[in-house]
Amino acid sequence: MKPFFFLLLVLLLTSSRLVAQSKGITHDSAAVFKTISMADYYFGRLQYDSALMMANNAVKLAESKKYFKGQGWALVKAVEILIEKKDLQKADELALQINKIANREGDTLLNSVSILQRGQVKMYREEYDQAILLFDKSIKSGLGLYPNMYLALAFNDLGYAWGLKDEYQKQAEFTHKSLSIYEQLNNDEGIAMALGNLSTVYFQMGQAEKAIEYGKQCLKYRQKTGDKARISITCCNLSQYYVRINKEEAAKYQKLCVQYAKESGDEARIMHSYITSSLVANAKNDNKEAFDYELKVIDMLERSKANQRMLARRYIAAAFYTDMLKYDSVSTLEYYDKSILLANELKDRSTLKDLYLYLSDYYSRKKNHSEALIAYKKHILLRDSLVSAEKEERIAELEKQYEISKKDNEIERLQKDQRINQLEIEKQKAIIAGNMAVALQKQNEIDLLSKSRELQDTRIRQQEGELEKKELIATANQQQLELAAKEKQLQERKIKNQQTQRNLLLAGLGLVFLLGYTYFNRYQLKKKLEQQKSLLAMRNNISRDLHDDIGASLSNINILNELAKRNIDQPEKSKEYLSKASEDIQQISESLSDIVWNINPKYDDIQNLFVRMKRYAADMMDGKNINGQFEFPADETSLHLTMTQRRDLYLIFKEAINNLVKYSGAREATVRLNADKNNIILRVEDNGKGFDRQLIKQGNGLSNMEQRAKVSGAELNIFSGTGRGTTIELIMKVA
Repeated sequence: MKPFFFLLLVLLLTSSRLVAQSKGITHDSAAVFKTISMADYYFGRLQYDSALMMANNAVKLAESKKYFKGQGWALVKAVEILIEKKDLQKADELALQINKIANREGDTLLNSVSILQRGQVKMYREEYDQAILLFDKSIKSGLGLYPNMYLALAFNDLGYAWGLKDEYQKQAEFTHKSLSIYEQLNNDEGIAMALGNLSTVYFQMGQAEKAIEYGKQCLKYRQKTGDKARISITCCNLSQYYVRINKEEAAKYQKLCVQYAKESGDEARIMHSYITSSLVANAKNDNKEAFDYELKVIDMLERSKANQRMLARRYIAAAFYTDMLKYDSVSTLEYYDKSILLANELKDRSTLKDLYLYLSDYYSRKKNHSEALIAYKKHILLRDSLVSAEKEERIAELEKQYEISKKDNEIERLQKDQRINQLEIEKQKAIIAGNMAVALQKQNEIDLLSKSRELQDTRIRQQEGELEKKELIATANQQQLELAAKEKQLQERKIKNQQTQRNLLLAGLGLVFLLGYTYFNRYQLKKKLEQQKSLLAMRNNISRDLHDDIGASLSNINILNELAKRNIDQPEKSKEYLSKASEDIQQISESLSDIVWNINPKYDDIQNLFVRMKRYAADMMDGKNINGQFEFPADETSLHLTMTQRRDLYLIFKEAINNLVKYSGAREATVRLNADKNNIILRVEDNGKGFDRQLIKQGNGLSNMEQRAKVSGAELNIFSGTGRGTTIELIMKVA
């Protein structure tokens, strides 16, 4: 993912000469960029130390001549080299230094490139979410003004970062954008890189034919550039694409992969070619050849100590092949032990998770079921801990991203405000001096900075919204936060109204209008206070429902799960506990659905309530083969119930239907709901066995129904007798 410096360098030299003519540093700028070109020359030949030395020389030369833009571009080349050398700490420090220079000099392009390089550092540190934010920011802050190499690289890296998060559709989208720019610039190396990435992403998406098509196009461009290390990568990828489709083609590209890797002399490429060769041999069921290649990779990794995580995984592969080749168990277990030891040292739980699954399979094949079970339990524990850790890290990462982005935005805003003030002064000086061209240039820079600042403000607001959404989902407190937000809005509106009132007083409008407005304002405030009380009451109701109903159910689920664990050796008993827990979970789901439905303004329409009631009753009765008759008001009926009344009406109705289905033994049932301007009358009748109310004081939800009716100011009547069916009548006053 090396940036392509030369075309951009031409643009930079052109602009730098224009500036130099006014400052007398034309010769110095040429010397700085000549030194940068030498660094680029060594970098292209993988001579990183020489390239870094030349880049540092360019930095010192530009600094000594106080040519700060040149210093910034020399640092860009230094960061590029440091990233390739995996010195990410130093690269990050220099990228921040570039950012400061760019803001001080008002160089939008330089600033955007520094953001891009910070994103690359984050990506190599496996901080993918932060990398994505920075890549997107670099594109929007200046790189996207016209097609250039850094814009193409930004799109490529943005796609690559999405791919590392398994978002392959987004990876394909941004990589195609990168390819389009490279094609406009006729840059063979960039085209090859984009084509190679596209072939990989389509393979990940299961589109092998498309992956092969792009891979072959990539190989043509790689061969034109003559970069043998990258030709080797492309051949290795093609070999792996073909391995399940055409073994002859897979073997052909595997040989080319090894050949070019050895010719490049790049140890990483040679190891990659051996791993590819192992996969091809495995596909041919040649476990001996596959094992020999794994041993070669292990030998190189043990000598270089370059990638210990990969070494731990190669030990697993070696253990697998020794088992398949019927070697003695000592050899197999020795490789597994080496992998366990190394993965523990690295605290690599992902590798340990996979390792214990392989080890469990190994012991199962050996009929050692006790050890197989122990290994499998370790696999499950690691798998579950990884899932939990990923969730926690995701929330922490979101908070960290937001805070970093917010601070960066504040810093950049201050810097841009300072720069705008400076440009305003320079523009005025130019106008006074009669230099309108310079004044126009300064005004254009001011406009660009202002627009950039507006974009930054918009993005930080978008990030705030996204973070709020994620945190709401993670903490299950969405409703409380929404209520808090509404309370805040009420307070802001109150302040705004007070300001409006003061402005009207200052305007000197007539006393009658002022008194009328004050009366109206107080009336509004009273309504808002009532609304606030209503919102607080709703929040308390939700909290009570969550605590009383769902809280109890969750506690019961926890107990049932614990009992299931303790009785894991008794499958039937454990299954019974889990079944009960499943029923409680379903009940919680329904309760949450009722709560969310009730507070959603979309369902304030009374007809929505009637539809929900009919659907619930019909589903419940159908399940018990009860013939149900329903009479509800016509669609044009216009009624208004408060949120509390709507909830209580629905829950009383739901309890009545639930009791009817569970306990009545009825074959026929009728649900009638009549409404006028003053009352809603609900009647639920059945021809079931009925009950003696004197004998049933509690149970069957009757007390809950009566309590809800009482709170809503409604009248609840229950008529029943043994063998005479049951009628439940609810009379609720309309608000």
